[in-house]
Amino acid sequence: MRRLFLFSCLLLISVYCFGQQNLPAKITGNIPDRNSLKEYQIQVGAYKLQKNADDAILLLKKNALNPVTEKYLDFTRVMIKGIPANQVVNYLAIIKQAGFNEALIREDHAGTISEKWEIRSPDSAFSSFEFNHNRHYIAVGNDNRETVLFGEYSIPQKDVIDLDKLGTVHIQNSSNTGVDFSFFPIDEGGKEIRLSAAKAEAMAGSPKMDLLCRTWKVVYCTDEDAIGLYVLISNSGTYFFTEVDGIANRLSSWRWFNEDMEEFEYSHDEWVHYGRAEILNLTVDSLEIFDPGYFSYTRGYSRGNGNDYYELVPVDN
Repeated sequence: MRRLFLFSCLLLISVYCFGQQNLPAKITGNIPDRNSLKEYQIQVGAYKLQKNADDAILLLKKNALNPVTEKYLDFTRVMIKGIPANQVVNYLAIIKQAGFNEALIREDHAGTISEKWEIRSPDSAFSSFEFNHNRHYIAVGNDNRETVLFGEYSIPQKDVIDLDKLGTVHIQNSSNTGVDFSFFPIDEGGKEIRLSAAKAEAMAGSPKMDLLCRTWKVVYCTDEDAIGLYVLISNSGTYFFTEVDGIANRLSSWRWFNEDMEEFEYSHDEWVHYGRAEILNLTVDSLEIFDPGYFSYTRGYSRGNGNDYYELVPVDN
């Protein structure tokens, strides 16, 4: 019996090692739980030369995979999209077989966008619409930001965005820099408002930016009034506190304090006054922030008289 048990252990170890050998040596991101309902994408490379991207696409197609590409700065990303969680390991093995020894795993945000539209049309009731991959939107009124609406959105079909409790967007033209669209307010009986907007420039991407720029929920704070609030942080520089129903909100801007990306500054009044907060911990599942409230030694920092510690978890729709 002891020999049988030892043989079984050795067999399991050998199977495990074989499985590891047949996956790319460098995998960035986590292999998901097989029971997850989410879908994932696997990136095999980001290439400056289009020929290298084309060669990668050909190798993947020869192994019965269906790669797609997207532009990122000066690079062309090559990836497989729409992979169910329980198939990620199988796809990694095929990718290794195709000759790729590195892979990057991300959640596949199909049916979402991450953009801020700064509306240029005169007499618009809104100054901007903003969307994130957690399927939340912010609509800012053209009244010195007195009106800020927050809610969920969905994309039921191409070029149509339904904004919960607000209305529907129909996109006519969209480019990297701008968008022309019609807005149909939910409470105005089919009225069509034609609008034009510029797309706000996003901050430079990085793994840390991808983790930070989401919708979060405050689960603990030394300021008890903040517990339960949602916090939306975007790569367009939006830093927004709100209740789930969007009634109480504080709209701010944020930026990195320095290249270390360990601290960020935020402002409620277009950087006339601003504070600085420290990121103590940032993972896929949690965010911890310490906000001392003011820095008296630096001109411009506001005096909030706080020493607030926040614990947040991501909001997943």
